[in-house]
Amino acid sequence: MKTFFVYFPFAVAFFTYLVFVLRCDFKARGQAVWMIALLACASKFLLFQELGGDAFSPELPEKAIWILNWLYSGLMILFALGFVSFFFRFRFKALVLPLLAWGIAAYGVYGGIKDPVVEEVEVASAKIPAALDGYRIVQISDIHVSGAARAWRTEAVVETANSLRADLIVMTGDIVDGAPDQLLRDVEPLKNLAAPDGVFFCTGNHEFYYPWLEWKRCYDEMGIRFLRGETVVPREGLVLGGIDDPSVKIYEPLNIPSARNLFSSATNGEFRILLQHRPKTNGTNNLELDFCDLQLSGHTHGGVAPVLDRLIAHSNGGFVRGLYEIAAGHLYVSPGSGQWAGFPIRFFNPPVVSVIVLRRK
Repeated sequence: MKTFFVYFPFAVAFFTYLVFVLRCDFKARGQAVWMIALLACASKFLLFQELGGDAFSPELPEKAIWILNWLYSGLMILFALGFVSFFFRFRFKALVLPLLAWGIAAYGVYGGIKDPVVEEVEVASAKIPAALDGYRIVQISDIHVSGAARAWRTEAVVETANSLRADLIVMTGDIVDGAPDQLLRDVEPLKNLAAPDGVFFCTGNHEFYYPWLEWKRCYDEMGIRFLRGETVVPREGLVLGGIDDPSVKIYEPLNIPSARNLFSSATNGEFRILLQHRPKTNGTNNLELDFCDLQLSGHTHGGVAPVLDRLIAHSNGGFVRGLYEIAAGHLYVSPGSGQWAGFPIRFFNPPVVSVIVLRRK
């Protein structure tokens, strides 16, 4: 997978040369300069790997990563604009598309690292006990702590979450991109999350792309509790369960929990909430099978951007962001509180810390 990401951008640079540079009135020297510039923009992952030690979690200065992300994103946008203009035979002045491409890229990279906004959602159900009417759950998801999003940003997420007067705080996976010796200090602010009924996590796919067992020891020392095929009762009438992302098989092939029997002990009318990183796994959604009353997920990053969100929804069972009502209950898909540095942009889709308010019908 890393090899693909390292070398695929060079193919994009070549096709950008075809659909943009060759259509402009550049002389031979100008064409050569543009080719070198495009190849430089395409070298992000290669530079991460060679200079920073890892294509996906480089040990480089934060601003250097932002600049490389900006150059790389501008290349991808220029290719898209050049392809569209070529397909529809639009004519343009030579510098119009580059200025537009890297301007859009700057906006998108900023959108991926800026402080999250608050999104409040009400979930109304007759299954919610009267004592839980108005119960507040803060959800954090996909913060992707990395060299491009250091402790300052984790602290901003924690400060926002703690300010929202939540009864319960949950996090639905994809905490960090990198190893503990690189990023432990940047993750540590999460231990300051606090709510009366506790703070609980479930794993995402990125948890298992890095040394999970080392991270698990660090999380245990910080007092961070993952629900891995188990349930807790934060408050009377409420049962909270969590399962691992299927990527757990990378480390623990015999311990892939299922939601099927997770709430088997909840037989007294409790409201059942499931933490599952992906909105839909194994070809189905747990709400379709009546495993729970409310599922909290992430993974999709809100679709990242218009148009692209339709493709991301298609690969996630039609779910991409926000609240969905399904036959047996509700699904809320968080747009995410950060952005993966490998795909560093967000458009019209800000990072979010979510507040889910339970309302009894």
